[in-house]
Amino acid sequence: MADYLAETAANMPVICNPEQLPTPPIELWELYTDGVASSEGAGAGLILTGPHQEEHTYALRFNFKVTNNEAEYEALLAGMRIARELGVKRLQAYVDSQLVTNQINGTFDANDKSMQSNLALVHSLADTFIDFKISQIPGS
Repeated sequence: MADYLAETAANMPVICNPEQLPTPPIELWELYTDGVASSEGAGAGLILTGPHQEEHTYALRFNFKVTNNEAEYEALLAGMRIARELGVKRLQAYVDSQLVTNQINGTFDANDKSMQSNLALVHSLADTFIDFKISQIPGS
């Protein structure tokens, strides 16, 4: 019997616990946002790109007064909310605002109450993702 098992072991199926099987990686989505404010109004543009290069593009017009930095935050928050609604679990955000990026990453302080509120909202939404990162990119 031992000889038989030794000879046929290579051809026998491996039985394992399903919990031990590797899980597929959670796919990364990318979010590009830009917010703008002027005396004529404020708005934002968003592009959310999925792992298979599908694009979701949004243009937003804000019906409330904001500064340019607040518009940048509003754009990011809108994109994060959309990503969450789509079931995204890993999100890499790209914004052109050095202030927003550095406040979120903790290298700049948020001294203004509005900035503190927006920062808290971003951190709260970021906690709904398994992985969230933000990077600054050139405005162009």
